[in-house]
Amino acid sequence: MISANARHALDSRFTGRNLLGMNPSTQAPSPFFHWLSVNQIRKMQRMRRQTVILAMESGELPFERRGRIRYARLADVLAWEERRLSHPTTLSAFPIHPDLADLAG
Repeated sequence: MISANARHALDSRFTGRNLLGMNPSTQAPSPFFHWLSVNQIRKMQRMRRQTVILAMESGELPFERRGRIRYARLADVLAWEERRLSHPTTLSAFPIHPDLADLAG
């Protein structure tokens, strides 16, 4: 027998917090004005913190420093991701077999 104060099994897991920010009447922040920390960028891009910092220091990813913390605009992070994924960073030094040359592009 279930007691009167017992709740449904799913009630304890779903609190509604996951729906915050998903209200269709609210607009998402502009990517140009939304700032991300190094830790947020690292999680979003699934890479090491040092990789993000190296990209910032090399000029690949524009950033602003506020005290010790570095921030980058979401728009810049998305543009950096697009450049990084669309252009291979290292080209192969091996020759292409003549039968496969038309596939190399």
